[in-house]
Amino acid sequence: MPNNPTIEEIYIQYITDDTLRQIAERLFHIAQVHKMKNRPVSYHSFTFTYRSTNVFNITMRATLSNKGVRKIDPTNHFIVQICMGKKDEAEALLAAQPQHIRTEYIGSRVISCGICAGTPEGQAARNLTCDKVLYFRESNETYPLCTINFGYARHNPTPAQYEIIEHLILKRIQAIDIAKAKK
Repeated sequence: MPNNPTIEEIYIQYITDDTLRQIAERLFHIAQVHKMKNRPVSYHSFTFTYRSTNVFNITMRATLSNKGVRKIDPTNHFIVQICMGKKDEAEALLAAQPQHIRTEYIGSRVISCGICAGTPEGQAARNLTCDKVLYFRESNETYPLCTINFGYARHNPTPAQYEIIEHLILKRIQAIDIAKAKK
């Protein structure tokens, strides 16, 4: 099996769009400032952790609809995923955010596992229960949010979406610090 390329090699090789490059550089800067570690999770995907806890993931090869398919042009496919923590952590963190950030998170949610597909219907179809689903209430609606790992994703985020991503990352780091201080 060939060696996985480093995140820097992938970034330089595949991110040529100026806006995406600036967003990637800002994410790398946050990681550096907060002494986050990164490790490859697949050939072009890296997880960033803070104090041994998942915070975000970067994938620079696929789109959300064909993730894992190798026969695509990998240039300028940049996916950012955020982990808000386990069920109770995610609920507290998300509830404390301004409404426009909660709306963005809910509108960009992804299913991180195959257990229940993150929906009541998926649980019923599979006759399974999943204690990782957060049923989040927002504007008199209930949204099932998968909290198994990364519950939010943006493919090629815009600068406005990046501002929300950065905000969520910094709030997650702050929540990790508070949780670790309590132990």
